[in-house]
Amino acid sequence: MRLTKIVVAVALLTPNAHALQVCQLGDNYKVLESEAFDKLRQKKYRAFSEEVTPETLFSSSPTHYSDIKPSISEAAEHFPRTSSLLEKGATGAMNLELAGEATSLLSTIGHSAMGAARGAIEVLGPVGDAIAVGLWAEEVAESFADETQTSYDRFATVMSLIDWFGVLKLPARDIDRHILINRWNNVTQGDHYSFQVHQDPITLKEEKEVDFWVKLISDQNLMLKSIARGYATDVALKYQASYQHAVHAQSELADALIKALENELNKTFFYQLGLEGSGRQLFATDFGRLCESEIDKVVEIYSPQEQNNRQQIFGPSPRQSNKALAQLQKCQQGHLNDAIALLDDLRNGDIENFDKASVSQLYFKVLNAKKRIVDIANTQLEKIRDALIEDMRAEGLATIDHLFDSGAVNNAYQFFKSKADQLAIDIMARSILGRPAKPIELRQRYFVLQESYRECVQLGIIRNGLGGDPNFRGCTRYERIPATIRHFDSSEFDQESQLVFPDRDALKQYFNQSLDSLVQNGWRAQEEEAWLEKQLKDYSKKHRLIAEKEKLRKEVLHWLFDTSESFLSRCGAGCAGWPLVKLQESNLSPQSSLTEIKQWYESNKYSAGYKRVNKLGDLLDNALEKEQQANEQIELYSFVTHGSFDLDKHAPLIVSALENAQLDLAHLDVVMPMAKRVVKQRIEKAMSVAKSNGSDWLYSQIGDFHRYYSIVKIQEMSTGHFSSGDTGVDSLFSEPLPAHLLRYLTLVDIQKNIDVVGTHYSTVGNSVQTSYDTRLNQAIDSLFSPSGKLNSQLKQLSLVNEDFDWIAGRSCSINYEPLRSALKAVAKDSDLQLINPLSEWYKRLMRQQIFLFEAVAFSAAQQEQKEIRCALSLNSIN
Repeated sequence: MRLTKIVVAVALLTPNAHALQVCQLGDNYKVLESEAFDKLRQKKYRAFSEEVTPETLFSSSPTHYSDIKPSISEAAEHFPRTSSLLEKGATGAMNLELAGEATSLLSTIGHSAMGAARGAIEVLGPVGDAIAVGLWAEEVAESFADETQTSYDRFATVMSLIDWFGVLKLPARDIDRHILINRWNNVTQGDHYSFQVHQDPITLKEEKEVDFWVKLISDQNLMLKSIARGYATDVALKYQASYQHAVHAQSELADALIKALENELNKTFFYQLGLEGSGRQLFATDFGRLCESEIDKVVEIYSPQEQNNRQQIFGPSPRQSNKALAQLQKCQQGHLNDAIALLDDLRNGDIENFDKASVSQLYFKVLNAKKRIVDIANTQLEKIRDALIEDMRAEGLATIDHLFDSGAVNNAYQFFKSKADQLAIDIMARSILGRPAKPIELRQRYFVLQESYRECVQLGIIRNGLGGDPNFRGCTRYERIPATIRHFDSSEFDQESQLVFPDRDALKQYFNQSLDSLVQNGWRAQEEEAWLEKQLKDYSKKHRLIAEKEKLRKEVLHWLFDTSESFLSRCGAGCAGWPLVKLQESNLSPQSSLTEIKQWYESNKYSAGYKRVNKLGDLLDNALEKEQQANEQIELYSFVTHGSFDLDKHAPLIVSALENAQLDLAHLDVVMPMAKRVVKQRIEKAMSVAKSNGSDWLYSQIGDFHRYYSIVKIQEMSTGHFSSGDTGVDSLFSEPLPAHLLRYLTLVDIQKNIDVVGTHYSTVGNSVQTSYDTRLNQAIDSLFSPSGKLNSQLKQLSLVNEDFDWIAGRSCSINYEPLRSALKAVAKDSDLQLINPLSEWYKRLMRQQIFLFEAVAFSAAQQEQKEIRCALSLNSIN
């Protein structure tokens, strides 16, 4: 991703993105409309990016704290050197020996110290100085760059690259990814049911018209296009899920490395800012407990006392009161003096290996290392994206090749064509010979119009001819006249002359177009909802035709076999039927097929009452038509209802749900909202047990509804995009790294001119807003340069504090307002905000000092209220 693109990308983040919620499966669980999905992706990206917006874009020093020690142990096999560097940390001479100090420092930099002091020293590791940490940060970035390049070359497929990082092992995501991938693997192995039905027509016994079989060949092309669209969706779902997990993996890997760099910087800075107290170093976490015993003493002497079960107030003695107040003042002032002295040493460059040059190198080496890590992760994510799209396309096209190479397409085509040919041959026989075609003629595909015979071609004298006559003339030579044969030529039939075998390349082109559309636009809510409704409507149509078929068959049997008096009395004149004996002699029974009944009827229709004959004739024609339509639905479902799959065969769990809901299966279109609700709720239940039952079970129970669920899940799983819906932003394979990482790439490149005198950084190019790295450099200058604003404010704080150093322990009532104002002035300084963790350390110090000011004021007020004479002196604390 280019720098300008990233700058625009992060800038497009808005803090007012509407919160969208993906509902549970049910009425509102559906593929999101484009606008809703775009808003969801923007919201998801905000959350993925830790709510980074243009307003927070490096307005202060970025932090990457974590509750556990940063590690890439899951990827250690492929990043052994980088993992080792993170495990050891920066080396240095500043090693803590007290567990309490290690625990305090860990807590200060945002760690839990593993919940106990023991082991905290090992967890913390050595504390490097500024120079050591800066060099270590460079080594981490360099090692990551080298190992990333080599490790990516070790794998044969991109899919392997994504699984290293362990993020795919998370249960919440793993089952979804496994289900998506397993479904496509079944498809690529040729097990996808959408085309297996080419075997079913063999069981179809009834003859059809030539037009019917020819139409099936045309429908095969439509079915293949439907399959290609399904292939595009399935393969896109699989690879989009892999890409989304790659985004997670790259983000977590880069984030772990950056957190490690941040922690080492914070660790060494907080160590240098440690204060001495009670025989150990006091870190920022300890500031909240400064002067705890002195405050407790003040609270104790001014709290109500209990005696003889009656609450009476006993005031402290003047000596107790003055001593407690003096000790609190001296404690407060003593810690403030130590802190300000440390700040003076810092701004004056008097701390060894922590002068301006060392601190500048520390910050900018760490910053440059972060930039390089993010750039590497971003580059690798783009490589993964390109490789996944290439592999996705290749795998889909290979599956189409497999479909053709397996013979499935040819077998179906040849079967339908042979059925059409047989009927055409029969038609040809009737027109030429006036009779149906014989079985051998159907097999041989030709007719013998005249059998072969011998013909005399030469006459002459035959010796010892008839009766021994030497002059007998007869045929002296015969020749075999070949039979007159008429071969069947399908091109002579208009219906078959236009037939074209499915074009493999055309289908591949259609697949590529479908895939390109999905990558660019994603799945359209209206189309997917229409697809779901089509499945239910076609399923309902099938059951409606089956019900009508059974109903008409019962009526045919009723009008054929029923000769009861009650029937005849209701039917009236012209209803005389056929004797049951006669029907049985003709091998007719209630189990006879309609075709057999029709054949018998044509020969016997005048042997009964006219009313009965007419009624049965009409019923037979209608029943045969409905039977044909129903049988087509049963045996040729995917061909005659292309774009739909047979729920009875491939989604038994959904069928049982519809049946248990007591819906009219033959008229689901009337209750479509309810039917869809039932389907989605059953999918939800199926998904809840998919992890235990396995993806193969799910695949066999809900069929292609699996695809619908997966589309919804893929939308939900997206990490989002800052400008989803904008021109040029693809819907799939476009999720970027989170903004809190990408923002490092928005920094202007830093020119490094490091020498023994100091460090100078300048920016390249012009920027409307001064970049973070430039402002950070200015802030460091402001801290260390005598003329710097921050340096001057710290100097002013030191001067103001000198007056209070003399007052502490000598005056009961102290006006801390000048000191409070000086402390706040430093805290508000914009340069201080950029030098983290100095700013964090200072704010903790200031908050505790202001609290101590209030504690001193409370103690003095209590003394005045109880009319205790103020008698503070240097001896008061003894």
